[in-house]
Amino acid sequence: MNKKQQNIRFAILCGLVGCIFVLFVYQLMLLQIAEGESYKNKATQGTVSRQTVSATRGEIVDRYGRPFTINRVGYNIILDRAYLPYGKENEVLYRLITLMESLGQSWTDNLPISETEPFTFKEGYDTQVAQLKRDLEINEYATAEECMYWLSDQRFYDLWDYDAETRRKLAGIRYEMVLRDFSLENTYVFASDVGSVARDTILEHSYELPGVDVVESPIREYVDGTLAPHIIGMMGPIYKEEMAQLKEDGLWWSADNPQGYKGDEYLGKSGIEAAFESELRGQKGERLITLDNKGNVVDVEETVAPVPGNTVVLTLDRDVQRAAQEGLEETIKNLNANTSLTHEQGRDASAGAAVAIDPKTGEILAAATYPSYDISTYQQDYATLSTQKPEPLLNRATMGVYRPGSTYKPTVAIAGLSEGVITPTETITCNMVYTRFPDYQPKCMHADGPINVVTALQRSCNVFFYETGWRLGIDKQNEYAAHFGLGSKTGVELPEASGQLSSPATREAIGETWTSGNVIQSAIGQLDHGFTPLQMANYVATLANNGTRMQPHFVKAIKSYDFKTTISETQPQVVDQVPAPQSAFETVHQGMVAATADGGTSGWLWTGFPLTVASKTGTPEGDSTLTSCYICYIPAEDPEIAIAVVLENGGQGYTGAPVARAIAEEYFFGGSKTESVQDSGTLLP
Repeated sequence: MNKKQQNIRFAILCGLVGCIFVLFVYQLMLLQIAEGESYKNKATQGTVSRQTVSATRGEIVDRYGRPFTINRVGYNIILDRAYLPYGKENEVLYRLITLMESLGQSWTDNLPISETEPFTFKEGYDTQVAQLKRDLEINEYATAEECMYWLSDQRFYDLWDYDAETRRKLAGIRYEMVLRDFSLENTYVFASDVGSVARDTILEHSYELPGVDVVESPIREYVDGTLAPHIIGMMGPIYKEEMAQLKEDGLWWSADNPQGYKGDEYLGKSGIEAAFESELRGQKGERLITLDNKGNVVDVEETVAPVPGNTVVLTLDRDVQRAAQEGLEETIKNLNANTSLTHEQGRDASAGAAVAIDPKTGEILAAATYPSYDISTYQQDYATLSTQKPEPLLNRATMGVYRPGSTYKPTVAIAGLSEGVITPTETITCNMVYTRFPDYQPKCMHADGPINVVTALQRSCNVFFYETGWRLGIDKQNEYAAHFGLGSKTGVELPEASGQLSSPATREAIGETWTSGNVIQSAIGQLDHGFTPLQMANYVATLANNGTRMQPHFVKAIKSYDFKTTISETQPQVVDQVPAPQSAFETVHQGMVAATADGGTSGWLWTGFPLTVASKTGTPEGDSTLTSCYICYIPAEDPEIAIAVVLENGGQGYTGAPVARAIAEEYFFGGSKTESVQDSGTLLP
């Protein structure tokens, strides 16, 4: 290579190096001058995080807008898997519970094992104990001590470094974390609704509590936790089986579904809270939180505003509901306290239910159960509530199934008059014994002599209805009962039992043969008839409505949180018409009015009441038990309210009349029914 070629190559190389140098200088100027401020901001800005904003849950109010539930803002202590050191969970939790105990604060612990040695299973937690054993994969006969052994084992929570009492505390927390599916996707609510002192203390000790945080959260409260708890229902945390269902239904949180549920949320578990979860829940919002490089918040921007849940307006009248509950409790306690009473007179009354309905619309004005409970203290009281007898957690108004006894006789009377097997004036002689069958001759309570249907209803004569029922036959009896809605679900918004009607099929199902005697026993509300108090109330409402059966319902309307917009409104709906002439209802009406007048089965219990009452008593017999059933509608001339009362072990049917009267007195003569709707969230006295 000659010198000239070398010079050319050197020149090309120098040119390339020069070009690269110029490009570097240009890029440096671009970074420092043209885009310097932008890069400086990025260097000092730190991070931007996206945070979900919980929506305020909709409220549940009565027909006049008076709240059963309200909301307030509280503080929850949560655990975040992303920041809780793996392998150090027990250490962090131990420091946390030590701090909580110093503050006098409790935390979530549903482990069904006693808190101290010797470890035993808690009473009333049989379902939870069985689940615990399945989760631990141990024998179903394992003891509580054996469960604690395996909970402490390295295969599970590795708690052997701690004393027995501390192991029990840590096991309760760790097991609950598993049930709640604690993970990177799901934070865990360690303690809910802690005070400001606990909040500040936890935050002050955050340096030694990695993965522990305190967040604001809406807290559900009840104006009066004892008022209609079975109807209002309750909320609770989301557990694994519920998570699986939510995921299957496409309702679980994901980046593509920001409105989905997360593991630290609560949802409706029962009652209206559960049935109208989608309306009450609301829509989550979103905010962007900007942190500097030191972790300090420098900006908060709400990008999507949360939308509060809708308000559920119930058909219940809060005052009538309270009157029903207090009437049940007072009546039962009075019967128990009266030592002069016999078993047949209700001395052993133990439980019951009362339901009141507007016969014209099907709106349920009250649905009470006794014994009951306080929904505000349900968690603390659960061990006692779950073992108490009679069961306070059972919604007897919708789930209790009872024989109706003689309250069923108006059905047979309507059927008999409609089918022409009896007439309004025909008499049947009652000599106290029904003698149609030579081998089966049931008795009446008294010898009434020749008696027509009106007097038979007034006196509740068994012989008259034995004969009427025999003439009808069981199929016709059941045909009319079905039109009244007896023995089948009513279709209300809450869970309910279906009940049943007496029939050859029901006898066969229990391995017995249907007989002629079964036909006449069914006609007086005995044998296999089983109805809920709600069905009985809807039945008497249909009687009051001359055979027009309305759809009963608990929800009057769905409104926006601020009450300004009506989302939906339940309209009165006719679901059936009893195929009977007006004259049949007029005749039965006379008999039921007579039952509440002098000489009737409950006349003296309405003395001084200024409105005409149509009623019927019933005393269905069980195995050594007498259930009191009572139905009525008021005023008889133009009914506004229909009531059914059932008292377990209540004796004669008239013992339920004082409950019905307490409800009627509140409905017609109680407080003002023209209260204006309260501002959302306002706590009423």
